[in-house]
Amino acid sequence: MERKTYYTILGISRTENPGGIRSAYRGLAKKLHPDVAGEDNTRAFQEVTEAYDVLSDPQRRRDYNNKLRSAEEGYGQAVAVRPTPPRPPVRDPISIFGNLESIRPSFEAMHDRFLRNFTGVGIPKSEHPEGLHFEVLLTQEEASSGCVVPVGVPVFSRCPRCEGSGRDWVFPCVHCNERGVIETEELVRVPIPPMASSGSTIEIPLHGLGIHNFYLRLRLFVEP
Repeated sequence: MERKTYYTILGISRTENPGGIRSAYRGLAKKLHPDVAGEDNTRAFQEVTEAYDVLSDPQRRRDYNNKLRSAEEGYGQAVAVRPTPPRPPVRDPISIFGNLESIRPSFEAMHDRFLRNFTGVGIPKSEHPEGLHFEVLLTQEEASSGCVVPVGVPVFSRCPRCEGSGRDWVFPCVHCNERGVIETEELVRVPIPPMASSGSTIEIPLHGLGIHNFYLRLRLFVEP
């Protein structure tokens, strides 16, 4: 009897291509979803989802295949392979632009501070890193198991059309509205550890985005 693996859970071969993995998952997920099959099939649905999470990720699939081969070569077919721990769920992104009225002293002041970080112009000597404060409401499950909260922050880059001059030949650069910089939003994935308690805070530096005068500060609350 073939032992259970992520491949047998999805009913596919170990050489199945990504399209076949996706197709198998979709078919099983539709059939086993608790809203369709009832709560008795919740565990089966979770197993299918866990198998797909691993096998749809190339690196995680390689790691899993290596564990399967090691187990089979060293201990034979009867030895089970410890499943790869599932990734923590990722919440919907939040953005500083989504709650402008909560920004102090003002959105304009914060925006200018971000821009100064990029240009290096007009930075007061007394300026220190400032926190971007967010309040995050977690469900009981998210607080217990952990999750990831993506937070959108503005970043600036030199305009590729005018190379930062604000002029496109003799004309104003319409690509950047003569500013010489392009503003975009980057997501910072903030990991929330398991067993998070209500009222706790998490601070994340933004140096990886080239931002040195701000940091993220998330205050966590847990649903009762």
